[in-house]
Amino acid sequence: FAAATAAAEETTLNNNDNNDDPFPDHQGLKTTSRKDQLQRKLSVCSSKYDIDGDGQLDKFEQLARSLDSNGRGSIDPITVVKLLKEQDKLKKQQWLLLFGNIIQWLPLIVGAVYTFFKFTERQYQQNVGGKILTSMDYIKEGIVTSEEIDSLWELSRGRAYPLTNEHKREYLRDGFVVLPNFLTGEESQALDKVVTHNLNEMAFPDLLTKCSRKFHGEHYHSTVTHRFWQQPRIADMLSTLALDGDTAYMVTSEILEMPSGVACIPQWHWDFLTFPQNYNASFTTGTQIWWSSEEVDGNVGGGLAFLPGSHKWANEVDEGAALHPCFAMNLFDKMSAECTQLLDREMVVPKLSPTDIVVFSRFTLHRSVARNPSVPFKSPTGRRGYTLRVGSARSIFKQDTMQCFPSHPSSQFGRQLKQGQRYDSVIDPETGLHHSQAIYRPMNEQDSEECLIRDGKGARSMSTTTFLHYSAQSIIRQKIKWKLAKSVEDVVNTVAQRKLLDISCKAVPTPDV
Repeated sequence: FAAATAAAEETTLNNNDNNDDPFPDHQGLKTTSRKDQLQRKLSVCSSKYDIDGDGQLDKFEQLARSLDSNGRGSIDPITVVKLLKEQDKLKKQQWLLLFGNIIQWLPLIVGAVYTFFKFTERQYQQNVGGKILTSMDYIKEGIVTSEEIDSLWELSRGRAYPLTNEHKREYLRDGFVVLPNFLTGEESQALDKVVTHNLNEMAFPDLLTKCSRKFHGEHYHSTVTHRFWQQPRIADMLSTLALDGDTAYMVTSEILEMPSGVACIPQWHWDFLTFPQNYNASFTTGTQIWWSSEEVDGNVGGGLAFLPGSHKWANEVDEGAALHPCFAMNLFDKMSAECTQLLDREMVVPKLSPTDIVVFSRFTLHRSVARNPSVPFKSPTGRRGYTLRVGSARSIFKQDTMQCFPSHPSSQFGRQLKQGQRYDSVIDPETGLHHSQAIYRPMNEQDSEECLIRDGKGARSMSTTTFLHYSAQSIIRQKIKWKLAKSVEDVVNTVAQRKLLDISCKAVPTPDV
């Protein structure tokens, strides 16, 4: 085609049609400049290919003219047939190329669609129409025996955990403490069976972190784990150790499965930023329990890293507390290099076995630690980390803790607290006792399975409308209002070399109530 185009130009502009060219050479001089060439009048033959009548041939008209080898103003049928065959051959090659690309990208497309569908389905199942697994479901499926369930509902046969003054001092000083042998070996194995089954039944692929699977609000869907947390050995320990004697209330639980070689959430963060609770409050108003299905420590990795003393960085409420230069009221901006170096230098990775737990304040800085590749997890799917988030009876409910990141979905459930109410304020007017349909349950009273089944599906879930609104808000806040606006803001300010644009959500907590 390139050769044909060149030939067309040569044919048109070099006066090959000598018989009807009104501008023959004079005195042996040829016009060679491009400007002069364009000003020359077209030959009778060439003018037949000037379709738009502008007095010159564009590249397509020149191409057609070049195919007129006889100079008659028409193209030979043999040439036309040849062109059509070449065009058909080209179309077949294009279809083959398209088909090859589809085959190449099909697994990725199918995987992405399946992941998104499963993510949406499981999110809907957990928050709107999720089933509640009962003790009989686990027994029928052969997951655990009735004796194992009984052992989980009455740890160590009801004996209190032997807290020491040193445990209390460590928690008050560092913001976290390890409680060894909180479970027996048999109890930890039974718990892992239940947790793994819950993951298999209702976990969704995690699209926000590097965890392989995630299950938020897990205890709302299992009577076994719900009642597991509601027993004196746990409730009394939390009240004495972390909540200044106040009653412990279950806020939410989550299971994160972390594969070998990567850290689920490698960024330093505070969990209080997603607690549906006032942030400008004492660290004794909220705490957490974390259990690992495998042994973890600073050498083999796979556990959590904590920064001692960081539970007093967020505000000035408690004695000795003060805002720290490295404190950031968001989950998005990266910390400075100086702060990151400080945290990595001072961090502690506690040693835990499946019979131990670690209790840490909702204000304590922490992050995941990748597993040492030379010591992979025993489980082929990775380590399961089980967390319970706890508030005190005097905690103040706050539906949206942050401007750019919604609180846990439980803050949207029915029969919920109102802004500014205490966690213990949902009272049944007929009995004067804590309402059976309240979302956040006291841990010093063990709910019956009948109550959890009867009141769970309506009271401890969202309506479909609320779920769709919550999902849309999550996407708008995180992906559009924050990330997209932040990207545009960064580009403009970088080019301008000054703070010219300020449109992104700053991801700070909403005002306290």
